[in-house]
This record gives sequence, C-alpha cells and structure tokens, in this order.
Amino acid sequence: MGLEKYRLENLPRSTQIAIVAALGLGLAAGVYFVYLQGLLSERNALKTEVTKLEKSVAQASAFASQLSRYKQEVAELAERLRTLRRILPEQKETPIVLRSVQEMASASNLKIRKFDPQPLVPRDFYTDWPISMEVEGSYNALGQFFEKVGRATRIINVQNISLKGIDGSTDPAHTVTATCTATTFVYREETAQAASN
Repeated sequence: MGLEKYRLENLPRSTQIAIVAALGLGLAAGVYFVYLQGLLSERNALKTEVTKLEKSVAQASAFASQLSRYKQEVAELAERLRTLRRILPEQKETPIVLRSVQEMASASNLKIRKFDPQPLVPRDFYTDWPISMEVEGSYNALGQFFEKVGRATRIINVQNISLKGIDGSTDPAHTVTATCTATTFVYREETAQAASN
C-alpha cells in the first residue's frame, strides 16, 4: 500500500527526529497550557501576596519596635498630667484649699480670721479663683506663711497685702493683722478642648 512508506520507521532519520520533536513540543505545550500555566499564574499571585505581606510585616515590626517607646511616653505624659492637675485642678476644691491654707497658717503660727472665697474670674484656659483672707500673728509668722504658700503644690498668688499692727497687744505672737487676696486657679478643660478642635 501507499501508506507503508509513511510509517515512522520508513521515514528518513531527520524527518523522524523532526516528528518526534514536534510531538514532544506539542505534548509539552499541552502540559504547559493545561496544567503548568495555572500553577505559574498562582505562583505569581502568591509572590505578589508574599511581597505585600512582607511589607506589612516590616511596617508592623517597625511599629512594634517603637511601641514600647510610645507606651513609655504615654506613661510619662500621664504622670505629667497628674502633676499638672495637682497644680491646676479642674475644680475649685474649696475644702481642700481651705484645709491646705489652714495647715500652712497653723504651721506658721498664724490664726486665720477670715477665709472668704470670691466669684470665679474666667480666663482663656483657666479661671482665677480669688479668696479674701485675714490672718493674725507676728511678722515672722506672716513671712513663714507666705513662704509656705509659695512652695505649695497648687499655684496660689498672694496680692493686695495690707498690714495693720494690733494696738495694745502684749502677746509677741499676735502683733499684726494682714489682709490679702490669695488667688488660685482652676483649669477649664472644655475651653482647652474646644480650642484644640
């Protein structure tokens, strides 16, 4: 028959090699398109995802390395805020101020004759809280009292000081009466928050 001469073993060697190479390439192409192409696409997608995840991990690592420093800063700021609130509290705290002033006066051998809180005077971020006072004692005791007020944790300004000697006093511990205005301050948080927004 005429097809006998077209059998593979009957063809020239170079044609046999070409046919086998073509079949091999076709088989390889078939395997590539059917099986490998999907795997390669998936591999490329996974590489892209790995790159994104590595960037995220690097950012998270950078943040984690700074997290302890941020926690330290927050703790320091919280402590500083507690200190500042003792110096400039958010409320008048009349009993606390009265007790503190009485303790300073008593430690200085002064007697408080008058302690009269006045109306608040609003300012930008704080409020003045003036307190009219009258104390009685000696000049030295008065100096010690003003020194203690100056070193108090809470800010207290003493102004409008008026001294008057006590006529006919024979007690060296009671020779002078002093009137003054002691002004302390109250933090106005709502004003500060409105200004920061």
